[in-house]
Amino acid sequence: KSTVTNTASDRHQPYSMASHPWSRAARMAKNMMKKSSFKPTPPPLKTWKIVTGDLVEVTQGYKDVGKQGKVKQVIRPKQLVIVDGVNLRYRKSPESDELDQEAYFSTPTPIHYSNVALVDPSDGKPCQVRIKRDETGEKVRVSTRTNTIVPKPKWMRKDFASRDAYAEQPVDTRGFVVADETFKPSVLSFEEDVLKSLGLLDSEAPQSSTQ
Repeated sequence: KSTVTNTASDRHQPYSMASHPWSRAARMAKNMMKKSSFKPTPPPLKTWKIVTGDLVEVTQGYKDVGKQGKVKQVIRPKQLVIVDGVNLRYRKSPESDELDQEAYFSTPTPIHYSNVALVDPSDGKPCQVRIKRDETGEKVRVSTRTNTIVPKPKWMRKDFASRDAYAEQPVDTRGFVVADETFKPSVLSFEEDVLKSLGLLDSEAPQSSTQ
């Protein structure tokens, strides 16, 4: 005969009806799992062929199939891209002093990168690309249909055009403060370095050595 012994930890655990499939609690738990918005993070891509500023065309999956636009933002961890004028969502803006009545504005929303394709500059049609090296050894994107190089757009900063054209603001850390060398290497131990900074270390005394 088998005997079941209830320990003190088992007696104090709350009893849940969700373990019984015929119960209302189990049905509620099942519905909550269906309505859950959790989505696992997709694995990262080894090579990312679409960058910000590229001209792409929607090829599948959305009502804007065949529409072209420039990539405004790339969300690589989620494999999403935001294309200007594609997959728009209209939202209502609240009333303000500038607007006499409520107004609606449109914003592009992310779409999966697999639903867009780069536009071939030679014929203006979507194409697949492969990575090759040119005569200088630099990696370039080449159209598999026309063997035309699809150049990458020039990278531009979002905050300012260049570092030289930036004017320091009152709350910025000054350049000379950043360039100042404050660390000076020393053979002293941490305790000796503290005593020296306080003026309590005799420079003629022999330094402590650890064996």
